[in-house]
Amino acid sequence: MGFFSKILNSFEDIRLNKKNEVRGYLLDHLLIGSMYAEQQSAYLNSYETGLNKSDVGKLVETYWGIYNQNQAIEILQSLHNRNQDENMDIVYKAFEDRENYVDILKSNLPNENDIFEYYLNLFRKLNNIVPELIEQKIITTFSQLKKTKDSGWNYGRGVFLARCCYELGYLSENELKEYLAKSYSDLKKYCSTWQEYTTSYIFGRAIWGGANNNGMVQIANDLLYNDNSPLKNKTYI
Repeated sequence: MGFFSKILNSFEDIRLNKKNEVRGYLLDHLLIGSMYAEQQSAYLNSYETGLNKSDVGKLVETYWGIYNQNQAIEILQSLHNRNQDENMDIVYKAFEDRENYVDILKSNLPNENDIFEYYLNLFRKLNNIVPELIEQKIITTFSQLKKTKDSGWNYGRGVFLARCCYELGYLSENELKEYLAKSYSDLKKYCSTWQEYTTSYIFGRAIWGGANNNGMVQIANDLLYNDNSPLKNKTYI
């Protein structure tokens, strides 16, 4: 199913594995990837995705450039490392003090042209994205995003990608569980509630360049409020 048809049908499309479901705290770990899983119409509650193996392979190879175990581990680790990017803290600081943003960025970012341009571009994106998210009532103030950053986006993609790599044989089940547990414990440093997680995911996707925030909001609402969703009635991560 394509992404836009997924958006149109999302309220009918919570997919649960009735045979090999994960429960308890292991399910909480798994649900860090629920936004991405919903985008792909995958199972929310099992290590197996429920997708065709050829589709899983295409996603992992085409979108992530992963063809073996070493590449899988490298990419999965990089998704964790993105949340410790100190240069992003500088971009956030510049956004809060826009009158002096040039000085803040020039004084604190690396001098290399390509690196500086990369973070300057992210700063410019914030100028468009943050007012839009406030207007859409996804957030009320920028301070919410300063706390959560795009952690939901990074850890969320990592968890679902790890499931895909497990299905392709690049990770063992124990390696998958370890990665999910670390993703869960690390996300808690940024997000306290599942609502914050979904907001952070929407924010991260918007920065990355994803259009259609409304579609992502609908998926988030589906996860948080649909009676069939494993996230329903969960508040704190």
